[in-house]
Amino acid sequence: MKTNGRFAISRAVKLASGAAVLALLAACELIPPAQPDLTRYYVLGAEAKSDGAPAARPVRVALRPVEVPQFLHGRIIEVRVGPNEVRYVDEAHWAEPLDAGVTHVLRDNLAAHAGLVLTARGEAHDYEIVVRVRQCEGVVASGVARFEARVEIYSTELDPKVVAQDDFATEVAGWDGKDYGALTKKLSEAIARLADRVAGMVK
Repeated sequence: MKTNGRFAISRAVKLASGAAVLALLAACELIPPAQPDLTRYYVLGAEAKSDGAPAARPVRVALRPVEVPQFLHGRIIEVRVGPNEVRYVDEAHWAEPLDAGVTHVLRDNLAAHAGLVLTARGEAHDYEIVVRVRQCEGVVASGVARFEARVEIYSTELDPKVVAQDDFATEVAGWDGKDYGALTKKLSEAIARLADRVAGMVK
């Protein structure tokens, strides 16, 4: 009887071990294999070239850090799919915060304009430039890169006054709705157009 008991216990252990192995194998089949990271990172770039000889007395301007709305604060690139609907593209990210990217690209484009000197913080200047971005996105339905911003130019008196202002808007056509590298380049072109507009406002 003791031998039979030991045999029964041994058989039960083997059955339990086999069941555990089968359960483990089943669980492994349910766990999907690791997927590759498809995320791509994009940067804006300066597009402007020098537009002529330097002026006898260049205009010195200070550019404040560009402001962007809250829905553009994240790193994920946003596209417009309807008048009041946006979509964030999980696999397409900005490599830096959008406000920082637009600021340094706008600054580089402005610096390429003859007759303009971009000052560093604390240096004397003739005007102060404030830019508040409203849209910086691809529009899927129309296949364009759209950029909109409010521009204000301030005097440098003790009591600064708005000396010029503009609601700037531009669209760069030819985006296929899928190529986010191409979208980034077109948005860079739109910022170059903004720089042209700002330069015209202060010269």
